[in-house]
Amino acid sequence: MTDYVSRAGPIPDVLTLLGARAIPTLLFTVMVVVQVEATARASSASAAAFHVLSGALWVMFTVLINIRPAPLRRDRAPLGVAVALLSQLTMISVGLFGADAGSGIRVVVSDVLLVAGLAFSIASVAFLGRCFGILPDVRGLVVRGPYRLVRHPLYLGELTAAVGVVVGSRHPWAAAGAWLVCLGLQIARTHYEESNLRAEFPEYAQYAGRTKRILPGIV
Repeated sequence: MTDYVSRAGPIPDVLTLLGARAIPTLLFTVMVVVQVEATARASSASAAAFHVLSGALWVMFTVLINIRPAPLRRDRAPLGVAVALLSQLTMISVGLFGADAGSGIRVVVSDVLLVAGLAFSIASVAFLGRCFGILPDVRGLVVRGPYRLVRHPLYLGELTAAVGVVVGSRHPWAAAGAWLVCLGLQIARTHYEESNLRAEFPEYAQYAGRTKRILPGIV
């Protein structure tokens, strides 16, 4: 991970602080509360594990959003911002379909994908650390841990967990459609992020040349 060097300039105004910290913190905190309540109502150990891991991921997001430094490069291109926000909303919409596969092999596959995806996401966020962000801003370059395999492991973890939701959903076709939209948005989101990383770090081209964008060895 690169050293953090701030070139941010003046202190952010109130609107910037609301958008960058206050609003995300509120939303992430709500998601933590939702997962705590869901854990208390879980009908199985695997369901409880899923909600505990989900809650841990949202807690990490909440902490990191408040300790991250000012970006080295700030991108507020309207389309890039819209893609980043829509991808998050679409990911949440997949979760709204719920995982309720009942019993048998379907629930086993769903649980494995959910837990594996969330665990990988948590590991990715742990290595990402203070470089974490929602919008396509640049705070540093991380090439350790899961970032040695793919350039966007957090998205891989989220998409894997979302597949688990699709497999176990009460409305699998609708959930699958939402997942495909989310996949497209996440791929578009990586385009904006990587454009800024290439502009900030000359070594990024070499790193990108030896890694895949999302899926190891394939994409």
